[in-house]
Amino acid sequence: MKRILIADDHPVVRIGIHCLLAQRPAWKVVGEAGDPEQLEWLLAETPCELLITDLSMPLSRRPDGVRMLAGIRRDYPELPVLVVTTFTNLQVLRAVDKLGVSGILEKRSDLPALLHAVEQILDGAGYVSPALTHRLRNSAHRGGLTARESEVVRLLAHGLGVKQIADIHRRTVSTISRQKGAAMRRLGLRSDYELMDYAKSVGLSPSGS
Repeated sequence: MKRILIADDHPVVRIGIHCLLAQRPAWKVVGEAGDPEQLEWLLAETPCELLITDLSMPLSRRPDGVRMLAGIRRDYPELPVLVVTTFTNLQVLRAVDKLGVSGILEKRSDLPALLHAVEQILDGAGYVSPALTHRLRNSAHRGGLTARESEVVRLLAHGLGVKQIADIHRRTVSTISRQKGAAMRRLGLRSDYELMDYAKSVGLSPSGS
């Protein structure tokens, strides 16, 4: 029996994935988390062979996104991780890929793709959707935002303030403000409205996919 954990801040998504996986007798969902803090506790208390997790779960006292995944890879280096996300921003996805996760799948993928990804990973292989593989390997890197700047913009697009981001990521307010300012200067943007419009256009906002 392969034990699986699911982490997503949307209950409907967790229920959907749980029901899909329950169709396979050899798989068992042994825990669900709705935010990074719950996931941290689950990983410490619940042995499993696979974690399926969203990338963006921002409303928590613990960091989400790339920093959350980096902590999981550090603390549980042998645990396969499948990231299922709506985000399409290449800087962030490249950072996720470099962490050595076992798979990345877009949430808009069909159900057979999720089952195939889980099968591949549990069999010891990795899985990245063909379209995303092509983008990661062949898209020119045009010197956009850094991964950290992209993460700050992503959290701002979710409605978090600079102080909230600083508190969650244990950085100073001035550091987050500096990263926000650097992102805006790099992009030639002059207002928060333009920054949010950019976030939507490149897949960093909740409605950007």
